[in-house]
Amino acid sequence: MEEKFRAALSFLHRHREQIAIGAGVALISFVGSLALVAFVLVRLPEDYLVSEEERPFLPGRPAWMRVAARVGKNVLGVLLVAAGVMLSVPGVPGPGGLVILIGVMLLDVPGKRRLERRLLGMPKMHGFANRVRARFGRPPLRLQEGARGSSPGSSPGTR
Repeated sequence: MEEKFRAALSFLHRHREQIAIGAGVALISFVGSLALVAFVLVRLPEDYLVSEEERPFLPGRPAWMRVAARVGKNVLGVLLVAAGVMLSVPGVPGPGGLVILIGVMLLDVPGKRRLERRLLGMPKMHGFANRVRARFGRPPLRLQEGARGSSPGSSPGTR
């Protein structure tokens, strides 16, 4: 047993730089993803999950700018979904589900709003989102009547 312990200590000593780099990357990804999640959740309007229509993207800008920005937004969305999947792997720190949700919010795909409502309608996700919003003095996100996770008898404005 003592021999195994010495071997493990020797391994840690030989690879301390790689271990420190890995721990640093994990810490930076965890803090960065939490900051991104908080930024997006605080900026969402409280009726985001209730409103049906999409707001125009960069109204009043030239067409080339809107197209370039939309392509960039979708590329960023795909990267965030991929990062969220990686953060969802056991042993990797970070809010994977919420990073996936933010990535989906950036994508222009059919059924996006329904998926957003379903994910943010989960009691744990909705509770976390509203706690983050409350910390920054923002009103809670409202859910649609009958949304997943809403309690029977609650009105849509009370959640």
